[in-house]
Amino acid sequence: MRVGIVGLPQVGKTTIFNLLTLGKADTSPRGGKSEAHVGVAHVPDSRLDQLAEIFQPEKITYATVDYVDLPGLARGEGKAALEGQGKEMAGYLTSLKNIDALLHVVRGFEDSSIPHSEGPVEPARDIALFELEMIFSDLAIVEKRLERLAKDLKKMKSTDLEVEHEILKRFKHALEEEQPLRQIELTEDEKKRVRGFTFLSAKPILMILNLGDQDAGKVPRAVEEFRLQKYAGMRNVRIAAVCGKIEAEIASLPEEDARLFMEDLGLSGSGLARIIQESYKLLGLISFFTAGEPEVRAWTIPSGSTAQKAAGVIHTDIERGFIKAEVVPFPRMLECRSFQEAKSKGALRLEGKDYTVQEGDVILFRFNI
Repeated sequence: MRVGIVGLPQVGKTTIFNLLTLGKADTSPRGGKSEAHVGVAHVPDSRLDQLAEIFQPEKITYATVDYVDLPGLARGEGKAALEGQGKEMAGYLTSLKNIDALLHVVRGFEDSSIPHSEGPVEPARDIALFELEMIFSDLAIVEKRLERLAKDLKKMKSTDLEVEHEILKRFKHALEEEQPLRQIELTEDEKKRVRGFTFLSAKPILMILNLGDQDAGKVPRAVEEFRLQKYAGMRNVRIAAVCGKIEAEIASLPEEDARLFMEDLGLSGSGLARIIQESYKLLGLISFFTAGEPEVRAWTIPSGSTAQKAAGVIHTDIERGFIKAEVVPFPRMLECRSFQEAKSKGALRLEGKDYTVQEGDVILFRFNI
């Protein structure tokens, strides 16, 4: 999974990046204005640690998420692209070409030493502004492509071009109504036809409210506190909150010290864990595990994936030569403590290629190539 961290200037994007990746990128107001940061977050999962205690592997491998922290997108840059003047926007779109989702950092903290580009701190206003900039950017792409399609269709008839033309006309209408493209339902065929475009408003988006150190009590009720119910109910949108600055500092502490600090703040779980959990929910992802003496490992797959497709995430040879999957639900593996014992107690199931993998399944794949 690859996620782009976006937002207006001076909202704490790089602080959130450091929280997620345990990085040390410059977070000063003058730091990293035109520089993108790239880092990897290891997905925390206590189940993996418990499996490691059982199997005593040589290696433990956590699932990972790649994050790209982009410079702030200022008011007017999306509109400039619509007016044919968006040089900055072109670079922005290139950086987001292969991104699965956006993590939109929204400022919820007060700090007189870091002036907000829009004045007073108002998360709802900032979300609306950033959504509009993305819509303007997408509309520029749609209009340019429609012009080209109109010329091409005059020269020759093409069913493919006609279908694309109709899809983009729908997009244009939605964007002109200030509706983000992620709200439009597309068939699988339609998704394939527009996959080559970098439509920002089409990407699933996780809105992260970056609160001040003193606002930890607002984290669980951030949607209500900042009146964001309108966005919380939207398709392909999730909202969460963190106290970015203090939580980034806590993330660098030893585990027990970090836990005590989090308890003092009244926060349940780390900011990293909360953001990762919401990211998985946003994209409809689940985890399964492989476990043995060489390695205990977590794997990420789309919810609804078959056993054969899950095997392919590990290696295409396993998918191609798939025979059966030995499956033990995680709670039963904790009880049985081995595949052999799980089999003797009837906790192990032998599943075929069409079995739908469940969250937390511990799987041993049988294959032949």
